[in-house]
Amino acid sequence: MSFPQALFSTPTPFVRRGLDALARAVDLVMPLNAARRRELPDACRDLSALLTTERDGLERPYWTSPRLTSAYLRYFLPWNLVRLTALLPGLPLTAPATRPSGAEENGTATAGANDEFLIFDLGSGPCTFPLALWLARPDLRRLPVTVVASDSAPHPLDLGRRIFDALRAELDPASPWTLRTLRAPLHAAPRLLRGRPRLITLGNVLNELEERGRRGGSVRGRLAALLDDAARLLAPGGRLLAVEPGTRQGGRLTATLRDMALGCALRNDEDDEDRDGAENDWFEPAGGSGALRFRPLAPCSHSGPCPMSARGVTAWCHVNAPAEAAPTALTELSRAAGLAKESVSLAFLLLERLNDNAPLSARPADAPFRTGAPARLTARLISDAFVLPGAPGRARYACTEQGLALIPDAAFLPPGALCEATSTPRVDAKSGARIMTLPGREAAAPARTPSRDGASPRPAGQGRASGRPGERLRAAPAGRADKKRSTSKRTRKR
Repeated sequence: MSFPQALFSTPTPFVRRGLDALARAVDLVMPLNAARRRELPDACRDLSALLTTERDGLERPYWTSPRLTSAYLRYFLPWNLVRLTALLPGLPLTAPATRPSGAEENGTATAGANDEFLIFDLGSGPCTFPLALWLARPDLRRLPVTVVASDSAPHPLDLGRRIFDALRAELDPASPWTLRTLRAPLHAAPRLLRGRPRLITLGNVLNELEERGRRGGSVRGRLAALLDDAARLLAPGGRLLAVEPGTRQGGRLTATLRDMALGCALRNDEDDEDRDGAENDWFEPAGGSGALRFRPLAPCSHSGPCPMSARGVTAWCHVNAPAEAAPTALTELSRAAGLAKESVSLAFLLLERLNDNAPLSARPADAPFRTGAPARLTARLISDAFVLPGAPGRARYACTEQGLALIPDAAFLPPGALCEATSTPRVDAKSGARIMTLPGREAAAPARTPSRDGASPRPAGQGRASGRPGERLRAAPAGRADKKRSTSKRTRKR
């Protein structure tokens, strides 16, 4: 494996053509007269407020309003496709069904003559995830894939299917995909599915589980049921991909899903209705080192406890995708609505289904630092670059098996990249993150600095850090509109 590995991909000509063609497809399935088109920026702004700051209005589904449905299809759907088509090409989404346990794979899809390739999209809305996969993954687009898109509301499913048909007719009529729709609530859809999917996708679904949990029942109970269904449906090597907005809520939910998928549970059993700013306990294995059903593939660089779930950490795991693929018409509509974006923020988790009773080897993130030869670790960048006093260039935070890391002189790396870094005994006084250096940039590491009260700062992951990384991590720009949403405690965008 060579490093660094970029997380996001430059949009291909096909993706750009597809995003341009989307507007024509939407006009075909839901035409607008001149008056409605003039009013479209106001409708986009109203729907944005409904999904962020005025959530009490969501008791009545916005799909029942033609005005808001039009705004969703012309603003939220294309922006969701911009972020997904940047993310999906670089993820190892699939593996051959006959791949032996432990074999290497590069995420390229293959299928035999009699090997059904089934994708199951939960909470599909207007088929956002299927559209993104078809546009961004040519290895899938050329296969006889069957996609089952499920949702409790039939209207967005019908709109999405018609949009898909229009895009395929214009861009690639020979693509052998079959898109089926399944009207069913989230908890019932997995039991109605016929077949065994290779990939299960969830786009902006976890926050809806949390919303329903507030009305009764446990959020973690709903996540556990989701994981049980996924484990039952997926064969070993199958994948589950969840993508959420890059808000605090989205990052917290994907972290919770990760911990639960790895057989972990909170020390206390209280349902965390809102943990913003809480002094979180570490997630600990619920069943010791027993059988585990999933392992994380991305964005995680390890299978240990998530540093973002550590006590005293108020930041959350999210990345900012470039918005360079956004069509001109979309950026103009966004500006007219006062919702312009420079980038799109997301939180995501990709899991692989393990063989039953497969052991998961993981070094805990709070394991003591070992002296001797410096350890070279795989690190995932999780912040934009910022100035680090006493060090050249600009630094980034990263996630490693030793916990939260601070890597000086890392601004040249692409956002969200996977890289190699060498661990040092030094820690950052502000955040408690372990200072690591990139190959060939060892001189960039600042000297160890004491904490503000004069005590030695604790290594990352060992109890309370001597500072909180939230200020620096939250400083990562996510576009003006995303900045506003990041301050909202709960955001739902299907």
